[in-house]
Amino acid sequence: MLKFLFLLAVLATFPAHAQTRFDDWLAAFRQEAAAQGISAATLDAALTGITPVERVVQLDRRQPEFLQTFSDYLRARVTASRVVRGRALLAEHAALLDAVEQQYGVPKSVLVSFWGLETNYGSTLGNHNIPASLATLAYDGRRSAFFRGQLLDALRIIDAGHVSAIDMKGSWAGAMGHMQFMPSTYRAYALDRDGDTRIDLWQSIPDATHSGANYLKRAG
Repeated sequence: MLKFLFLLAVLATFPAHAQTRFDDWLAAFRQEAAAQGISAATLDAALTGITPVERVVQLDRRQPEFLQTFSDYLRARVTASRVVRGRALLAEHAALLDAVEQQYGVPKSVLVSFWGLETNYGSTLGNHNIPASLATLAYDGRRSAFFRGQLLDALRIIDAGHVSAIDMKGSWAGAMGHMQFMPSTYRAYALDRDGDTRIDLWQSIPDATHSGANYLKRAG
């Protein structure tokens, strides 16, 4: 059995001149985003006044799920209360989940298990401002190209009117909604299934479940 890997967490601190450097980086990024067609209104709403979030960098260094064996990771998340809640949701949303299973061929038990592991059925969606978190990670430099692309996709989602910049909340790493989609995953797999023309993975259970099943079918 694999042992825990004990990694030394690097606690990042931003020097006094870091904000100036970040502002310069953000100005250049804003020009790039505008050149790719993202509106000035969206850029203003999402990027004005944001600063590097030191806590996000610290969490990126630590990533506790990678310090555990997979069996320990699952054991901590597959609890009796979570199983009970999953069964209750299978009954509560039976008609919806039956329709989703029929359309995508993803067993509803698998979809609900995925939902439970990702956000405990929507109870832990995350409260980090997604544009600020992604800008911090893109600026930080460890995986800047990846997070720069995610930030551009997040801005495209806002620009399309699916969610406002202030309401785009999620994990420190940029994952959003009931199924914790990264912005690129959202753009590739998320669906509007409640008929309001918006893809709302935060509040709409039909949107979230159809999107989750679509992802599991096509990417899983």
